[in-house]
Amino acid sequence: MRDLKSYIFLWVIFLVILPINLLSEEIEYSFVPKKVYEKQVFPISFLSTVKPEDGISFGFVGKSPILKNAVVINNGNKTFYTFYFKTTKSPFEIPYVIVNIGGREIKLDSISIPVEKLPYRENFCGVIASGLKIKSYQASIYDEKTNLVAISIEAHDANLEDIYVPSALKDGIEKLKRRGSKIEGNYYIVLPANQKKLIFSYFDTIKNSFINKTIPISIDDGSVAAQTDLNPKDDSFELLKKYVLIGTVILFLLLFIWKRDFFYLIVAVVASIVLLTFYTPLSKICVKSGSPLYIIPTYNSTISGYIDRQITTTELFKRGEYHKIEYRKGVIGWVKDEDICKN
Repeated sequence: MRDLKSYIFLWVIFLVILPINLLSEEIEYSFVPKKVYEKQVFPISFLSTVKPEDGISFGFVGKSPILKNAVVINNGNKTFYTFYFKTTKSPFEIPYVIVNIGGREIKLDSISIPVEKLPYRENFCGVIASGLKIKSYQASIYDEKTNLVAISIEAHDANLEDIYVPSALKDGIEKLKRRGSKIEGNYYIVLPANQKKLIFSYFDTIKNSFINKTIPISIDDGSVAAQTDLNPKDDSFELLKKYVLIGTVILFLLLFIWKRDFFYLIVAVVASIVLLTFYTPLSKICVKSGSPLYIIPTYNSTISGYIDRQITTTELFKRGEYHKIEYRKGVIGWVKDEDICKN
């Protein structure tokens, strides 16, 4: 009888433990880093025999991943689900993870990851990544004393939104796009006109070391041309030219009145047309606050900055949907039709 009771007891325990084991096999941690750095973007992965179409969702208590949806990779009858997080304080902790599989909830153990601080590096740009690539760059005149360098960057497992080069007089990151581990963005930086190259470093988590990036700064003729051709009133010879044309108009009008020869009248009319064409006061336009200021009037032009408040300024030129303006003294660029105030 005692053997029968023992058998029944063991059988009950087996029946209780079996479902738990089956559930644990359905989902488990695949990768959790042993340590991370401050502001680092890093993955946490799960391995499951459940495919997305079978119905699976994740809930992270106390933390939210950077992207709501997991990066899913299928490998035979196994599926990997990867979420990306960013450190906020030390240690990085998730009390527990709730996984819903077909209406059943499975609670996974807590996560605690030590967060370390990187050693000081003078030219460190603040980016931690498993790889960073400069896709392209363009240097142009920003104003009389500075140049603008626009850099297109691609990185993996990176906090590209935190990029900052210590030598920058002004900088900013825009058009950030994150797809899984990959992130892309356009970084613009204003530097002194006499600076001939830009050197900065990022921390590579694969190589576990700082990696330098060097960008030469040279201004081509096209960039210079895009920043010149200002309002004619700024030319030191314009006043003299204006008075010569006015004098020509008056002289030939007087000659026409005296000689009654229509030749003099025609010359006076032509001179008047030239005077009106080149010296009619330029029109004023209103530009919305927050409008991007483009370097050249093309759809793929680099943005040199943003209008920090609504302004009324002189329209220097118009080309298609773009208007050339002087935002501040010595700072010239183009704005689109859509950024012009309607009223």
